[in-house]
Amino acid sequence: MKFIHCADLHLNSYMESLPLEVSYKRREEVLRTFEKMCEYAVINNVTAVIIAGDFFDKNTVSKQLLQRVKNAITKASYVDFLYLLGNHDSEVFNRLEDFPKNLKFFTKDWTYFKYSNVVICGIDGSQSKEDLYVDSLNLNKENFNVVVLHGRVAGYNSKDDAEVISIPKYKNKNINYIALGHYHTYSNEKLDDRGFFGYSGCLDGRGFDELGEKGFVLIDYEDTANFTFVPFSSRVFVEHKFDLSKFNNFIDAKEEIYNQLITKYNKTSLIKLVLVGEVANDFNMDIKSLTHLLNEYFFYAKVLDKTILKISALDFQYDKSVVGEFVRAVLGAELNEEDKSKIIATGLNFLRGEK
Repeated sequence: MKFIHCADLHLNSYMESLPLEVSYKRREEVLRTFEKMCEYAVINNVTAVIIAGDFFDKNTVSKQLLQRVKNAITKASYVDFLYLLGNHDSEVFNRLEDFPKNLKFFTKDWTYFKYSNVVICGIDGSQSKEDLYVDSLNLNKENFNVVVLHGRVAGYNSKDDAEVISIPKYKNKNINYIALGHYHTYSNEKLDDRGFFGYSGCLDGRGFDELGEKGFVLIDYEDTANFTFVPFSSRVFVEHKFDLSKFNNFIDAKEEIYNQLITKYNKTSLIKLVLVGEVANDFNMDIKSLTHLLNEYFFYAKVLDKTILKISALDFQYDKSVVGEFVRAVLGAELNEEDKSKIIATGLNFLRGEK
């Protein structure tokens, strides 16, 4: 038997970090990725798809979106879709006059679904104390047991309002796998001598805080289980740092940047290029032309200038001009080096009559 563990689809996300036109395209692509996953489940004889929370991003879900989700699930009629609400979710399916018979829900009490000797159980723990519902978890050691939860594992670096999950409390409870939702990066770790726990990550990236391949976990179980991460995202978000320190002019750097990026990344990618290093004041950065060039090749690209101006107080130690006074004042201020660099560059350009 095969099972899919996915989470954090955030289907109606507005993706404010992207330009409006790109955001519209990505919203459609993320929805199509879900539809394609449903088709994948049918073709590969998947028994059930586990959706471990955050199916949607907000309560405002259009009728058209909800209908497309319903149609995708309905077409995969021999696949069960087991849905646990996440911290972004609401009970939006209640707006339908009828929802697919193969769409099933975990509730605020432990809900169990059994497929031969595979048991998949989950609980919406947002309204009760974790100690209470962990103690009430009852799993037969003879079965292959999957527990579905949504929240942040205690100890992970996060400051959001999702439920905290204490993994040690689930040790020695006859669990083979804890299918987690909430974090958007894939992980798989040892739970105890018997089981594992992991995040599937989001199904498709929506911004530059969701870098790299995204997808789902395929659980293939016969006598033993294999857990495989399946890359499934329509596009990949990439962050690339480029050091300008060794270049004397921006024209040569621009050519090297372009050649490096098109060699390393697929043209369907979304690229965030971060320029770093020290540059001379007369380096003449042309961010606009570089951004335009990259957007001719990639689906979307943006460029951030994080370079530092190569300048020393010693260069202006005896300079009694306005420029010298200005540079010494900035270098002596209580600012970080990046801010000092930007202020000096802006000031020098102004004093030279440049924009």
